Amino acid sequence: MEYLKTVFHNKNINVKEEVKALFANCSNTDQKQENTGTIPLRQIEQVCEWLQTCQYYSHLNTIIECVQKLNIISNLNSNKNYESIDHLQKLIINVNVSLKEISEICKNIYECFQKLTNHHLQLIKTILECSNIVQMMKKFDLYSTQGLHRFQEIRDNLTTQFQLQERNNMILNSWIISYALCQPFVSQVENLEEFVDNLAKLLNIDESTLEHIKGS
Repeated sequence: MEYLKTVFHNKNINVKEEVKALFANCSNTDQKQENTGTIPLRQIEQVCEWLQTCQYYSHLNTIIECVQKLNIISNLNSNKNYESIDHLQKLIINVNVSLKEISEICKNIYECFQKLTNHHLQLIKTILECSNIVQMMKKFDLYSTQGLHRFQEIRDNLTTQFQLQERNNMILNSWIISYALCQPFVSQVENLEEFVDNLAKLLNIDESTLEHIKGS
C-alpha cells in the first residue's frame, strides 16, 4: 500500500484507462482470452475500484491539509468540522490495524471520494501548492453576488481591451479558468461530502487547465 501511495501521489494516473489498456494487452497475448473474444467487464471494474481506492488513499494527507489550511468546512458548527477532519484522519491506515479493519477503511475511502477523478486529485494538490491564489480570491470576495458581478464586469472590459493583445489575452484566459477552478476551495461548506460534491461538478479538468493556476 505504501508503494502504491508513492506512485499515485507523484503521478497523474487515469486508472480506468490504464486498466482497460492492461486488460486489452493481456487479451492479445493470452490465447484463451483471444478464443473468448471478450474482456471480463466486472473484473475490470473490480480492479479499477481497488486501484482508485489506492489513488484516493495516496492523497488523503493532501486533502486533509487542504481542507484545514483553506478552512473549507465551516466553523459555525465546530462539531461537524471536527467530525469531517476526524473521519478523514481515521481513514489513514495504521500498521497495527487488522485486515478486516483495512477492508472497511478501503470501502469507506472509495465511498467518500468515488465522484472524483485523478484530475480532481491533482487539482487539490495544485491548489494546496498555490494556495495564495485562493486567498486572493477570498480577499476580493469574488464569489459573492456582488463579487461575481465585479468579476464579470472586469472580465468583459478586459476581453474588449485585449482583443488584439495575444499575451494579455492569454493571461486573462488563465485568470478566468483559475477563477472557475478555485470556487470549491473558496466556498465554505457544512461537511466533507458537500466539498466533494462541489469539486466533482468541475468538468473537463486536465494537465493543461491546472497549468493556468500554476502560472497565475
